[in-house]
Amino acid sequence: MAADLSPTDAEQIRQLLARFSHAFDNADTKALGEVFAADGVLELARTGAVFSGLEDIRVFSRDLGNRSPDQHTLDSVLTAEPDGTVRGRSRYLAIQSDGTVYNGDYFDVYVRTEDGWRIARRRSVPRYPLRAGEA
Repeated sequence: MAADLSPTDAEQIRQLLARFSHAFDNADTKALGEVFAADGVLELARTGAVFSGLEDIRVFSRDLGNRSPDQHTLDSVLTAEPDGTVRGRSRYLAIQSDGTVYNGDYFDVYVRTEDGWRIARRRSVPRYPLRAGEA
């Protein structure tokens, strides 16, 4: 049975999800510290790339430069587990600089720090468009 997540905690996590897009898409390395835990992990399922720790995530965001998509997080569902772990599943839409659009799912684990909620782990799983050979 899932534990209850207070309305305040749920709203703070939803604000965190909104801050992610603003910080990541704009390579705002300072603001990424308000999004990811210091030991946070970002995993890209399609490529297998894993960025471990806030500094690696900052470098990845910065190095995308003008290739960084314009991301929109949607339909987030938050679940508090009996052990206190809070997980989230969100849909995303991402608009590329050439106007193409793709989407997928974020699978997150959140942690409450002294400075508020942070993403401890994010797994980004694309859905469409499919790559050649994907069914």
